[in-house]
Amino acid sequence: MRCCFTLITSLFISLPCFAKFVAVTMSQEDSFRNQISKDIERQIDAKGDVSYIDSADGDFATQLAQVQQFVDAGADAIVIFAVGTPEQNRQLFRYAKQVPLIFINTEPVEDLSSMPANTVYVGSNEQQSGTLQMEELARLAHHQGKVALLIGDENHPAARARTQDVKQVLAKYPNMSLVASKTANWQRNQAYKVVSQWLQQQLPFDVLVANNDEMILGGLMALRDAGKNPADYLTGGIDATVDALKELQAGNLDVTILQDAAGQASAVVDATYKLLQQQAVHSPSWVPFRLVTSNNVQTFLNN
Repeated sequence: MRCCFTLITSLFISLPCFAKFVAVTMSQEDSFRNQISKDIERQIDAKGDVSYIDSADGDFATQLAQVQQFVDAGADAIVIFAVGTPEQNRQLFRYAKQVPLIFINTEPVEDLSSMPANTVYVGSNEQQSGTLQMEELARLAHHQGKVALLIGDENHPAARARTQDVKQVLAKYPNMSLVASKTANWQRNQAYKVVSQWLQQQLPFDVLVANNDEMILGGLMALRDAGKNPADYLTGGIDATVDALKELQAGNLDVTILQDAAGQASAVVDATYKLLQQQAVHSPSWVPFRLVTSNNVQTFLNN
């Protein structure tokens, strides 16, 4: 159950002695993180335990205060979608002496092996995401072509990793080149503006790749509004959102990559209860990305 924090302490005190209280602090709310948190909440509820979920709205000071509040309220475990820099996130580690900390989706520090005891990281290995995406686009392009890249946020670890993945794949193929790249902050409307500008400048590209689906969807909109047929380009995103899957089914998108929200949520809950039972937990706990193309898109739409 999701509880108002002003009531959480009294609620926790009134719980049966066997019930656990798991608190979650989200970095910010978006469709993907919301899906993970809902799945975590559902699985904890199914165990007869209590969850409380709050968002730090992208602010580390808020997240730090939330974690302190959770500890003070008697949380048995805390799940953290980290929002801070690696240096800031290390400040959270001190709470691991009091309560298990399960970090999810965004790597809290660059060296995950440096995380202390009673902590675990659950996520998907970003070395897979952009690599799967760009390798499939390269295959479809017969390993030749000019690529334009939409970057999420240059300061975000996933955006940096996915961008580097794309560049490393392109470096393997001498007849492929990156002709332009620009930040669009994960957003559809910003990507629309970027791609519209490229088209106005008559930038020569035949492959359009983005760090996430929202940006590639903005790119498809820009192509349409410029009188271009998206099917004449090779295009790829990451996330396997419903909108992207529909575009893929319609033949307007070639590739997306599923970051498995349900899989990450299940791995978080599994790690949480193992830590509570003082069982060994492997960290990092990787949840694989999955390639989605026209060959298997219907499977994901059915789910």
